[in-house]
Amino acid sequence: MKPRHYKFNNSTLTIIFGDLLQSKADVIVSSDDTDVSMGGGISGCILRAGGNIIRDDAQKKLPASVGDVIVSTAGALEHQKYVFHCLTLSYDGQTASREEKCIGDDLQTYILKHSIDRCFTLLHALEVQSIAFPCLGAGVARFPMEKVADIMADSISRNLCKTQKNFNVELYLYDRFEMLNGIDYIDLFERFAIKSAFARQRSDADYGMMEQEEPAAEVSATQFPHPQEMNHKVFISYSRRDAEQVKLITQILDKHSIPYWIDKEGIYSGSNFKEVIVDAIENSMALIFVSSVNSNASLNVAVEVEYAIRLNKTILPVMLDDAPFSKRIRLDISNIDQIEFNDMLHDESKLITSLKYVLDVK
Repeated sequence: MKPRHYKFNNSTLTIIFGDLLQSKADVIVSSDDTDVSMGGGISGCILRAGGNIIRDDAQKKLPASVGDVIVSTAGALEHQKYVFHCLTLSYDGQTASREEKCIGDDLQTYILKHSIDRCFTLLHALEVQSIAFPCLGAGVARFPMEKVADIMADSISRNLCKTQKNFNVELYLYDRFEMLNGIDYIDLFERFAIKSAFARQRSDADYGMMEQEEPAAEVSATQFPHPQEMNHKVFISYSRRDAEQVKLITQILDKHSIPYWIDKEGIYSGSNFKEVIVDAIENSMALIFVSSVNSNASLNVAVEVEYAIRLNKTILPVMLDDAPFSKRIRLDISNIDQIEFNDMLHDESKLITSLKYVLDVK
């Protein structure tokens, strides 16, 4: 069957019937378990073609959870620069740690959305332009093909519609047992066709520039992107579900020329936490804990705050709502003076005065 092409702003999506390993894209995506065992299916094929160095490099960056994406070398693969390992299956109960983040979504939906969004974040950060996906989770993980097609169509289209960069995205459909034909994929084709037509009709102001493109970052061939330069004074710990409120906080810090460190898109969470987040906390003098029902349900946020407490960093809780603090940190920060978010919007002095005192600036 012939490939099908869809246009999204300056990017192109191509649906290809065949073997993923035929791709010449910069990045090839593997659907893996949380041990990155690469024991079967697409991941096994990639391992056989690229060598054990791929698995060995990826496993250096464990532990990680379902929904995370690990970047590894492409080993002996002829055309690729990286392999993105999307973790869709867990053998040791790590799936449960993601359930708290699945508000409004089932776990499979969360894993697919989160994995694809992370892949596109990494494309921007690594400054590569082409990527080849399989049908994520449709193999050993046993995600229903209809669900995989629906979510991948929505997530890939959404990411392409919000950038003006020139990305070439390939989606490989491979029917190992030759049980399907073109008509079985008609819903997938129609989803992409509708989304592509909608993207063409929208102006740059309305759609293509609706969200700013991801910032590039320095990378090495076998690691995640490096963090921002460690010249900050303040670390911001928060849930990405509260990004809009946090943006207002960063605007206040910018206004008063207070340098801060923030992981905007979750690039540095999960497997390389110790390599980046720890350095960022250690190099700070204060941590702003944006407290909300979302952040207090997040294990990553609790670990960040807990580590800052152990280092005797000043903790400044900014309260978005009246959710109780996570039990992991409740005893340590319950007596700390809190700053109400809504009050802060009208009067910045409490936050700024507290920060300047800690940072010893005028």
